Amino acid sequence: MTTTTYLSVILLFIACSVYGQQKEQPSLEGSWMGKANAKDLSLEELVLFRFEKKNNSVKGFMDFPDKRLKDIPLDKVWMVKDSVFADARKSLGWPESAPLIFKGRIMPGDSIIDGVWGGERHLEVRRTNDVFTLKTNLNPALSGYKIIKLIESTPIKDQQATGACWSFATTSFIETEAIRLKKKAVVLSPMFFVRPTYINKAENYIRRNGSSAFGEGDLTFSVLKAYKEYGAIPEMVYPGKNGSDTKYDHSEMNIALLEKAKYYSQSHGNLTPALYRKDMDDILTQTLGKVPATFVYEGKVFTPKTFATEMIGINPDDYVEITSFSHHPFYTKFVLEIEANWNNNYYLNLPLLDFNSVIDDALLHNYSVCWDGDIYEGLNNGFAVLDSNKMITQQIRQAAFDNRTTEDVHNMHIIGMAKNQKGEPFYILKNSSDGKDCGGYLYMSKEYLLLKTISVMVNKNAISKAIVKKAGNNL
Repeated sequence: MTTTTYLSVILLFIACSVYGQQKEQPSLEGSWMGKANAKDLSLEELVLFRFEKKNNSVKGFMDFPDKRLKDIPLDKVWMVKDSVFADARKSLGWPESAPLIFKGRIMPGDSIIDGVWGGERHLEVRRTNDVFTLKTNLNPALSGYKIIKLIESTPIKDQQATGACWSFATTSFIETEAIRLKKKAVVLSPMFFVRPTYINKAENYIRRNGSSAFGEGDLTFSVLKAYKEYGAIPEMVYPGKNGSDTKYDHSEMNIALLEKAKYYSQSHGNLTPALYRKDMDDILTQTLGKVPATFVYEGKVFTPKTFATEMIGINPDDYVEITSFSHHPFYTKFVLEIEANWNNNYYLNLPLLDFNSVIDDALLHNYSVCWDGDIYEGLNNGFAVLDSNKMITQQIRQAAFDNRTTEDVHNMHIIGMAKNQKGEPFYILKNSSDGKDCGGYLYMSKEYLLLKTISVMVNKNAISKAIVKKAGNNL
């Protein structure tokens, strides 16, 4: 080879190497922030994307600082060369026909992504070191409010990037009931109750050919059913996180579970409950980890069943869900028509005054209350209050349920009562979600409770003899 030819080959190799380096896919990891444009400036919204590498794929979350919302998971994030695509239709409850939440192109320099938000609005996001945080109130006492009753309970829980509020709230309720029964305070694993609930819900979905609900939402009934059948386990023994995970994130698990359930709901022939229940359990294990058959707690060996019996001591049959709607007879039980009630559970229906008195009497007699209701309006900065202080009647409450301005959205745990300086009553709740800066202890006005509550769960012994007599065998 001549010197000239040799130099030409070297130069060609260098050029190819440089070209190859230039064509490497740009990095998406990190945080990107920008404001989605709108003709109406009041509709512009600040968006913070957070991308991270996980298992050879890109995982993403969205924060909305102006709306005080955090950790909204992206269903899927992928790249084609320097183009970025983000799908959040399942997370946001959008139909399959809806556009991608974001698509854009990483500009030269890898510090700007120029794209489209929601299919039509321009959104340019830039790399940022900003970290968005929400407020969590860890003190049940508030300045300007006098606590009337505060029931001893366990520390505040954080559901993080999950929709398992129903398990977090009911788990807190069970822990608090154990304290009332003079048991030593223990922090239980909410994820232990999530596992069997998902599997049972999947079987129901498959048997009904996909016509029933199969999502993250659920009810207190499912936790009590899991407790009755499987027991309970301390969170320190079973945190419900797999491997090195530091936070709860069920977005990928939920997608995998739904895809598997849909597959089996359309299958015929080689199909057994044992088969699909095992497949669901395997998917759950990948995210939640495997439940130990036995474990040591404070120097003693337990199974989940023996732990529940000895360390918690509640009887799941001692509890009832009560509600107040006039489209069914009062003092009877009926199957409440909400999506999360996939198992057709029965609720005791009481007139609004009796409904409210059950809650107040329970709290004043040291029985906490598990709450299920709507938080789409009036929730902000540690309070749940209505825009107006109008008196809530049975008719107003029924109209809100009928027109769906009161829906089954969130579960929390009521542990106390307070009054403001005007003497107006409030309820003190434990909230496992920090959305709208309402994490930790939250104060809810009586009017909000009467209008926005779907139902509450209480110990039957907390219900007055007069109401028990009216309900008769329905209780």
